[in-house]
Amino acid sequence: MSPVLADPAPVRAAMAALEMSSRVEPNEKIDLDRVFFPHSHRNVLDARRQLVVGNRGMGKSFWTHALTNREVRDRLASTYGFPALATTDVVIGFNGSEKASPQTPTIDEVQAADRTGSDPGLIWRASILRAVRSLSQTPTSWMQSVEELLRNPATYAAELSKIDDLHESQGRHLLVVFDALDRLALDWALIRKLTKGLLLTVLGLQSFSRIRAKVFMRADQFADPELFRFPDGSKLRNDRVDLTWQPHELYGLLLFELLRQDTSATALRGIARELDAEAALPVMGSARLNPQKQESLISGIAGEFMGKGAKRGRVYSWVPLHLGDAAKNCSPRTFLTAWKTAAAHDPAPAILVVDHLGLNEGVRQASSTRLAELREDYPWIGLALEPLRRQFVPIEKLELFELWQSRRVTQRILENATREQWLPPIGIVIEDTPEALLRTMTSIAVMEERANGKINVPDIFRVEAGILRKGGVAVPRRA
Repeated sequence: MSPVLADPAPVRAAMAALEMSSRVEPNEKIDLDRVFFPHSHRNVLDARRQLVVGNRGMGKSFWTHALTNREVRDRLASTYGFPALATTDVVIGFNGSEKASPQTPTIDEVQAADRTGSDPGLIWRASILRAVRSLSQTPTSWMQSVEELLRNPATYAAELSKIDDLHESQGRHLLVVFDALDRLALDWALIRKLTKGLLLTVLGLQSFSRIRAKVFMRADQFADPELFRFPDGSKLRNDRVDLTWQPHELYGLLLFELLRQDTSATALRGIARELDAEAALPVMGSARLNPQKQESLISGIAGEFMGKGAKRGRVYSWVPLHLGDAAKNCSPRTFLTAWKTAAAHDPAPAILVVDHLGLNEGVRQASSTRLAELREDYPWIGLALEPLRRQFVPIEKLELFELWQSRRVTQRILENATREQWLPPIGIVIEDTPEALLRTMTSIAVMEERANGKINVPDIFRVEAGILRKGGVAVPRRA
């Protein structure tokens, strides 16, 4: 039986008013008070691991830009136990910006350099050189940097060696960050060529003791088998960090956001005291590793079960499970959307902040929001899922392929991509087959291939796409 809370209304109001942060844009400033520190992201900040892979909304661009804030780096150094971060200068080498910058080339500038026939490696060496120069001087224009290395290629090694020696003598480090590589072009062949050149250049930085790069990459791009076919490419690939969120970190983020608001912070702390669960509250943005106390607090806020008993599942595990993709990951914005919607559900519960009826509605809304979010990066998702409407999953693979072939799905995707100027799935660019489309769908965790060979679509995508399911505890339909 759920405890009777002293006053759930302030927490409910604050939860309903949660602001869903939009996609982090190039050059956006990330202030310290916005930063929550999931413990599973610790390796993202390890300078020795130079490749970070994540799906849409998992935090690639957030960390790219948060790292440029010295206050954030200082907090990261203490929170994650990486003292070197406090003595690290961070510059952005590329972030998909269309705005001219003294340190970062625009998309047009990179493409212009490629059209001149410049080697991709030279393009990125110019980018790194220009970025590190921006720390101590006003750099030359982008094309001047490229032309300088064309005239004298030795400039790169000579200048970076001096900068490396200087940082070593000062006990400092230098990190160059790259993000939004999928924005380099509207052609996967060109993106692959440029990205491969970047990865080779990044590996070359291992010759220096104090200079490293960090590359943030989309999951579907990482799945391109051609991308790592170069000497030592497997080392970079195998040493990657996968950007994910554990359930206790998602709940920690929810509590962190509620504590940021004066209207709910006092009431939430009061509820935690009532439930002897104060150890569940984040301190200075850090996720507290006490899942038992956290579950107790969430049960006090939302009830223990998704109904009258355990048959429909426990709230604490049910919500992240039904919001997870095929890789069992849930984006933070998706998770917060579900709770925000639940808090706005009418009628409000009398003794809880939210109840299972609100959470059911929250998961349905989060499904819609997540699909809309993914469509921004993958405009073709609707075409791939539409043939499955009113079909049951898990589905036999051959049946799925027949549905796709009967609707000419891969052909329509390629035709629309050309007409509307967006990137098609990288898999069908390499090989125009249903098998290739499935590989891309699994790489972005919208579909999963089970051990028995059947294909499943997780609830977070299935609900909004109108796909039916066989067995299990489903998200109840709207009345």
